[in-house]
Amino acid sequence: MNRDIYFTKEYAEVNELIEHGEAISIEIQCEYGHITHTAIKREIDTGIDGEKYYDLITPYGYGGPVVHEYVNLKKLIEVFEETLMDYCDKHSIVSEFVRFHPLFQNQESFRSVYDVKYMRKTVGTDLISSTDIFQSEFCATARRRVRKLVKDEKFSCILARGFHDIEDFIAIYNDTMDRHHATDFYYFDRAYFEGLKRKFGNRLVTTSVYFEGQIIAMGLYFISEDIIHDHLNGTLAEHLHHSPAYLLKYTMMNWAKANDFSLVHYGGGVSNAEDDSVLKFKKRFSNHTEFEFHIGMKIWNRTAYDALCRQKGIDKKTDYFPAYRAPRIAVKEN
Repeated sequence: MNRDIYFTKEYAEVNELIEHGEAISIEIQCEYGHITHTAIKREIDTGIDGEKYYDLITPYGYGGPVVHEYVNLKKLIEVFEETLMDYCDKHSIVSEFVRFHPLFQNQESFRSVYDVKYMRKTVGTDLISSTDIFQSEFCATARRRVRKLVKDEKFSCILARGFHDIEDFIAIYNDTMDRHHATDFYYFDRAYFEGLKRKFGNRLVTTSVYFEGQIIAMGLYFISEDIIHDHLNGTLAEHLHHSPAYLLKYTMMNWAKANDFSLVHYGGGVSNAEDDSVLKFKKRFSNHTEFEFHIGMKIWNRTAYDALCRQKGIDKKTDYFPAYRAPRIAVKEN
């Protein structure tokens, strides 16, 4: 956990582009232990009496504060909360939204600080629990489709370190998002991918499926200690019927297993519904391996939070957090 890519300041810095904010890093080393915390500081578009205010959010994916070591956890958490409260007061930070890491369940140490809420399951392929991962973790449908693709000489799949094919990936990924009518949140500027390549180099891996020499599907992964994080994937619309995504997953599984990784983590769905179609697809490669994903919410300045909600005409009790960023729904007049 201490060195997972999602907890690094470098990853937060790349995500400044997505959240239109500034990466911050807070470190506490005291007699009680050691905690680090990275986040993105975002300006709130509405001020109060001419003063600017900000909030904090986890970079895309997962994160939150991390306890590296401790001799008295209760006291350490108290110091963390006091330190962060002081930081937020000095920097006009109103609230914080945290996506905790499902693999490490780091929310458990911070339940006294944040309002922690369970959201959904995430899944992965366990690479060490069985000698035959393909049989134990891939469902029958996935195994059948993989075998069909592997036997067909028109298809091939190449795995590469270093993310040298950004242009191909952007084209395939954006085609996939267009097909799903995705919101702006799921699109990334080229600068984001260039930033990942610059910061992480060979810790990035791509799998690419070719059909008759043409690239038709790609996956982008992070190497993080003995874990592979499946970050983003895409398939060209005209080749969906070939199901190349199965070959992407199979290729990564084989490479990760051969190189002594313990897990390929795919994440969860795009909603909290148990029948979410994205999650159901990912479960085809994860017969026995799932995790719980939690979020954390914290209002650091209640007075400013309430004032911002009033200014925007939003009920502060809405489920959306922070409420002052809730999307406004246009009402059509007759």
